[in-house]
Amino acid sequence: MNRRAMLSALLGAGALAATALSDVALAGDVPAAPPRRIVVLDWGLTEMVLSIGVVPVGIANTRDFLRNFTACDVPASVVNLGLMFQPNMELLFALKPDLIIISPAHATLRAALERVAPTVTLGRYRSSKTPYSAACAETLQLARLLGCEARAEAVLAQADTVLGHARTALAALPGVSGAGGAGGAGGAKGRPLYMVNFIDEAHVRVFGPNSFYGELMTTLGLQNAVHSGAFSTTGFDVLGGVPDATLLYMKPLASSVANMMKTSPVWQAMPFTNEGRMIGLPRVPPDGGCVLSAMLFARVLVDAFGQVSKQASEQTNTAKEHA
Repeated sequence: MNRRAMLSALLGAGALAATALSDVALAGDVPAAPPRRIVVLDWGLTEMVLSIGVVPVGIANTRDFLRNFTACDVPASVVNLGLMFQPNMELLFALKPDLIIISPAHATLRAALERVAPTVTLGRYRSSKTPYSAACAETLQLARLLGCEARAEAVLAQADTVLGHARTALAALPGVSGAGGAGGAGGAKGRPLYMVNFIDEAHVRVFGPNSFYGELMTTLGLQNAVHSGAFSTTGFDVLGGVPDATLLYMKPLASSVANMMKTSPVWQAMPFTNEGRMIGLPRVPPDGGCVLSAMLFARVLVDAFGQVSKQASEQTNTAKEHA
């Protein structure tokens, strides 16, 4: 099934499209002219709006959005509306939006927001068992509402190409461990992977196969060390449960975490630390994002594995020279 057929099926069969478009305040009627002055109060949905070439007039907490969503560029004209769940209502009124886009987490704000402008709830892709696929479907759905379907289809096609190239590149890498690793696809593709975000020096958030990054790992031909679920929060000692796993962790690390890695006997006893199977990923959104973040993730993953593979090759060559 091609991309267009898959997304049409998702939109037609799921509650995703039916729920969100009927959500628009105006008794479910889509305005005759597409909305142009858009306000977005959710970061993932801000990325979605920007990905289809629409510049909002206002978003929430611009500074932290840019810090976390590094695949996006926000024009200087976009107004910072303050906190995501406590927007500056005076500024919001002054912007005179013709559509406000929120997530289900904003439900308690909806009545107040509807007094400003028609309000639509999107972002249900996060609760899907295939959140990246659902985000793609929701991107098309949003594009229909905003009258820019061609741009949405173009960015989705671009994402397919980027992910396809990344899958091919990962499969071709000769090895990913500092100790030499397995050859061929056994390096990047064959080893199970833990992907984690450190919460503090003792706890990690682990991404399961039903998370945004978990689905992308599957799409890229990688094996998740976790077999079910979206997220789990656990002590880092659990990561030793799959001895041959490689650890992917999100950067930057807090100073307390970096210090723990240098001093903790429990951490230093983890198999991946002893065998050089730890890979730090440059900043990607901590909870995942939409299409732009998916492409960023694919690129940084290939770069990170490629760098480790290069280092392993250099170590092997050095060892041969001294043999």
